[in-house]
Amino acid sequence: MNISLTKFCKDNDLPKSTVHRRCQELSIDTSEGLAADDCDRLLHEFDIAPSEPEPEPETTALSVEVQTGNHQIVLPTPEMPTGYSVENLRTREASFIKDPLEVATKFLKVADSLTNAMHSDIEVRQQRLDQTKQAKEQIEKKASELSLESRFYKMQTSQLDKAVSEETSALQNALELLQTLGKPSPQDS
Repeated sequence: MNISLTKFCKDNDLPKSTVHRRCQELSIDTSEGLAADDCDRLLHEFDIAPSEPEPEPETTALSVEVQTGNHQIVLPTPEMPTGYSVENLRTREASFIKDPLEVATKFLKVADSLTNAMHSDIEVRQQRLDQTKQAKEQIEKKASELSLESRFYKMQTSQLDKAVSEETSALQNALELLQTLGKPSPQDS
């Protein structure tokens, strides 16, 4: 008759994990308990002397008769309540939301809406930034052109004004010459 590994370890005061490991090393199958030969082999491995089984005390069969007597009181079946409450078993009240999944669904919708609104706002602001950069670049380019054109204009107008003034002076000189050569008109006399 086989003995379980647990009982063998308990009877011999050995750690089960150690005995199990040794059984694996010795290729002893423990799935259906330990055979007597396996027990002897393990006892030898752990230097334990096999103990002699204690003889079972001899018993003599006694014949005993038990009488119940008539000292009995039969009680009526108690009536049981038809409704029960576990309220008295609770130690404190609990706070809860009636439908937490509905609240979660609403929260998720609101959170998604806010997230979408934030993303849209970021896109609008990014577009505004891009347009502002583009406008600034266009204005800076045109301002640079305008500044250059303004300098050319000043130079050209200065030259033209000088030339017109010189030509006008030359024209006046020629007119004076012409006037000095001419006869005085009858009204001048």
